[in-house]
Amino acid sequence: MRIVWLCCRVSAVLFSLWAGTMPGHVYAEESSSRFVLILDGEAVKDAVSGLVWEREPDYVFDVWDRSIARCATKTVGGKQGWRAPSIDEIKTLVDLDQQDPSLPAGHPFRNIKSGIYWTATPHPKDDIVAWQQSFFSGQAVTDQKSGTRRLWCVLGDVRK
Repeated sequence: MRIVWLCCRVSAVLFSLWAGTMPGHVYAEESSSRFVLILDGEAVKDAVSGLVWEREPDYVFDVWDRSIARCATKTVGGKQGWRAPSIDEIKTLVDLDQQDPSLPAGHPFRNIKSGIYWTATPHPKDDIVAWQQSFFSGQAVTDQKSGTRRLWCVLGDVRK
C-alpha cells in the first residue's frame, strides 16, 4: 500500500490531499496548519504561540489556588510539567470573530465549555482577584480567587 500526501493552499485554507488504495480517487481533508495533535492526541501544539495545550481542559470547577496546584500535578499524554497559563498565553487561543466558544474555526480541542477559565495571572492591585478568560465572549475578566472555574493547562515557556 502506498499513500501519497500532497499539500496545497486554497483560499487561505490548508488542505491535505492523499491518494489511497483506490485508483482514481483523491480525498480531501481540511486541516489547520496552526494546531497539531501531539502526545498520542491528548495535547495540541499551537504553531502561533509555540505552546502545548491540553486537548481537553480540566472538567473540575475549583477555586484558584487548588486549580493551579492540580495543574502542576497533571500527566497528559504521558507528559508532566503542566502549569496554569498566564492571561497573555490563554488570550493567544481567542478568536474574537467566533463565539461560544471563541476559538479559531476548525480547532482540534474537545469539550470546550464556553464559560470562564482561570489563569495564573493575579490582579496587580488586589491579591484576592485573578485574571480569567471567557470562551463565550472572548473577553478577559477578573474575579475573586474564591470563585470556582475550570482551568486549561499548558506546557511550554512561561510568558507574562
